[in-house]
Amino acid sequence: MRARNPSGERRRRAREGATFLQVAAVVAVVGSLLAAFVPTYVRQLRLSKISEASEHLALMHMRAAAYFAAEHDTERGPARHCLPPAAGPTPATPSVEPVEVAWDGSTLDAATWTALGFAPERPVRFSYAFEPATDGCGLRSAEGTYLVTFRANGDLDGDGVRSVFERRAAADPQTGELVPIGILYVRDRVE
Repeated sequence: MRARNPSGERRRRAREGATFLQVAAVVAVVGSLLAAFVPTYVRQLRLSKISEASEHLALMHMRAAAYFAAEHDTERGPARHCLPPAAGPTPATPSVEPVEVAWDGSTLDAATWTALGFAPERPVRFSYAFEPATDGCGLRSAEGTYLVTFRANGDLDGDGVRSVFERRAAADPQTGELVPIGILYVRDRVE
């Protein structure tokens, strides 16, 4: 009977496949990489979803400023510095998944959205509101006050806690243009 060579046995096993120690090392490295990068990826994904709100509020402000500067036919003749009635929230509740909205037709506030020309082309996750302090024509802002609030509410994780994005605008006393006042207010950005 021939004696077995222990070192030869180890070499044969090593040629046949990875050892337990090698597999454990690979699992530890992969686990460390996942622990470092998955939370960052999830955070970036959530931030990309909330960019919708700031983009659409900027669009809403731009459209309202154009409406405010334009001349409108009224019962008393042509007038400027006008704002349409309040609208929203549209859609009525924010959603986790994007939803299609018929801004110019089936919504209760279609007349205001159409007058403003606010109709995002992509489905939305946030609900949007246009809230003038008063509507009509010949509007001015008293010092330190605002004429209109643009608001977006979201619930990106579906837990019932809503994030709020809000921008306000006033009529510039020198130019009469509708200009943003303050910064974009945000509460519970990623709730």
